[in-house]
Amino acid sequence: TFVYCLRGRFQLNTRPIFPASGHRTTTYLLMHNTLTRTLSLRLTVFLILLGSTFTICLGQHSILDYPISIIPQPREVTRLDTRFPLNRNTRIVLADDRSADDQFAAEDFIDDLKKTADVTLRIGRSRGNNTILIGLLSSPVIQSALKATSFSMPATLNEEGYVLRASSTGVIVGGPTPAGVFYGLQTLKQLVRGDGADAYIQGVTIIDWPTMRWRGVSDDISRGPVPTVEYIKRQLRTFAMYKLNMHSFYMEHTFSSKLHPLIGPEGGSLTPDEIRDIVAYAKRYHVEIVPEQQTFGHLHKALKYEKYASLAEVPYGDVLSPQQEGSYKLVADWYRELNELFPGKFFHIGEDETFELGEGQSREAARVKGVGAVYFEHLSRVRDILKPYDRKLIFWGDIALNHPNLIGNVPKDMIVANWDYGAKDDFTSRIKPFKDAGLEQLVCPGVGGWNQIFPNVEGSSKNIINFVRDGQAAGALGMLNTTWDDDGESLFEMGWYGIVLGAAASWQQGVVDQKKFDAAFDWSFFRNEGDEFVGVIRALGSINAIGIAVSNEQFWRDPFTTASVSIVRASSDRIRKMRLQAEGAEEILIQNRQGAKRNKSMIPAMLFAARRYDHLGRRAQTVEKLSREYWDAYLNLGDRTKVRRLRRYSGAIYDQLREMAEELGELKTAYREQWLAENRPYWLESVLARYDNAIALWIEKSRAVEEALRAYETTSILPNPEEFGLGAREVPSPTPSRQ
Repeated sequence: TFVYCLRGRFQLNTRPIFPASGHRTTTYLLMHNTLTRTLSLRLTVFLILLGSTFTICLGQHSILDYPISIIPQPREVTRLDTRFPLNRNTRIVLADDRSADDQFAAEDFIDDLKKTADVTLRIGRSRGNNTILIGLLSSPVIQSALKATSFSMPATLNEEGYVLRASSTGVIVGGPTPAGVFYGLQTLKQLVRGDGADAYIQGVTIIDWPTMRWRGVSDDISRGPVPTVEYIKRQLRTFAMYKLNMHSFYMEHTFSSKLHPLIGPEGGSLTPDEIRDIVAYAKRYHVEIVPEQQTFGHLHKALKYEKYASLAEVPYGDVLSPQQEGSYKLVADWYRELNELFPGKFFHIGEDETFELGEGQSREAARVKGVGAVYFEHLSRVRDILKPYDRKLIFWGDIALNHPNLIGNVPKDMIVANWDYGAKDDFTSRIKPFKDAGLEQLVCPGVGGWNQIFPNVEGSSKNIINFVRDGQAAGALGMLNTTWDDDGESLFEMGWYGIVLGAAASWQQGVVDQKKFDAAFDWSFFRNEGDEFVGVIRALGSINAIGIAVSNEQFWRDPFTTASVSIVRASSDRIRKMRLQAEGAEEILIQNRQGAKRNKSMIPAMLFAARRYDHLGRRAQTVEKLSREYWDAYLNLGDRTKVRRLRRYSGAIYDQLREMAEELGELKTAYREQWLAENRPYWLESVLARYDNAIALWIEKSRAVEEALRAYETTSILPNPEEFGLGAREVPSPTPSRQ
């Protein structure tokens, strides 16, 4: 028994002190009410520690207060009952002080430590105590340091693996390659607890390596948002922290080609100089940049030009015609330029969703050979054109799956990007055809944010976890997680949960335990000691499960139609639940946003999503209320008091319809700010126009109500409610008869 005196606040962390696979079990008996949140105490708290005794210093956290919260979760973690203090005398020491890679990794760690823990470290040469030693495992310095700790080198460590040991006397981070050293330091970032003079590194021994060779993200930069170079660099830094090593730009027309300058829009394309900058930046973070330039479908933005119209399968369509030699010249020209700008291992040639194939110029060939044969001939032709560049070619696998009898014809040196975004229990049937054909594949889940106010976290999490799990079991080459911008207004910043979940799923072995992932997410991503932010993400990401339409399409739909009013009437309870869920999330974000010390830019993006959900609900309730009260007035035209109450929807002081326009104006301003924090101005106005149209709609309806009431004063007539956009007359539900 011992006494723990506190001057101010005591926080009980109810999560296990050790991971389930840890080497120690500690049990506490708390002689007080169960505490699950931070409580203000001005008294002495008596604790009984069962199983062991140790001293806790006043005003400090116990060494074992905090769980080990790391994403991706390392393979082997042994917790030590110690910690390494960080102070002004602490130095990072490079085993090889000539290594530019290790120098950069150390500087990256130092930068993060300063921003998140207010600790300033320097790189030094001293190799005694109070140092963080980093370098290759082949270095005699690292080997000697590990030997002194009685550390046994694992035989299974691969080239991106690392070992990490933090004790009271020092920290050692080593890897077989510079990438391994870098990843070890990314883990070390998450082991730093406390701030300023109280900062320290948790005592651990970690042995870790990835399960999948390639762990990537495909970002759509062709259907609206085109990120700035600075935002792409933010993406790369964050990808790298969670040990992702591939980033693919999905491009239809947003590459600024010198040979075909008409196609890439000015201000909305990656220029050669920008690409060189991005590629060099990514290399420092051990991320391979993979260009995906479509070579078959999704090319309307090029084929809309008269110069290229003859290459379209159907006039001004989406698909290149394989009947035109000019199609292959265009592909060859694009990739000649891309080869010079992207010095990597891969080209992604697209080839998905060729819906128009066989409907135009290739109709006769498709009739004779079959559409599948025409498709695979084009695939082989593109492969032959690009063969001199000695790249691995990646292509989307959806069309191949439509022709399973022809999958065996795909050249074995090509890689299938096997996409499926469903929330399925098992993806084996999607994976097996390519595995049986002897083809390497990347499993491609999705973050579920396209066309949505906020990503559908419930569905996308199941998609990511299970698809990557089954990909691992089938020996897939890796994972390429996807984000899309189908309706042109998605914000990447809202999708980080799914991106980081994909990183964990592809690095860790087997299936990700989402509860453990969530328990670590706030600390790992935001450096927040609670679980407030992951709670908000799960709340916003589960609104789809309430059972009402909450897509962007629904947000922009005219609410003044019979169909819209009918939906609202049938959904009142669910709309109320949605609003409460969104407002609860907004409130938590406002109260806790200062707790985020890393990745703060996701907070305003989540706030924006919560406010859009709440506005969508308020809008529905406003329309339903107006419909009900207008019908009541319409059916009682002789009751002037009742009719005049409708002025609340058009009054100069209190106007519920104009209030909707005001809220939309606020959302428009917030959206512009969020967009420009990520993207170039290109395309922004086309989205803001949607806000303008919606604002005008509400103002016009308010004016129409005002005019109708003015006419009523002289005619005693109101316009028909259904014609006025307020739905059909609501038929009351029959009252059950009592027996």
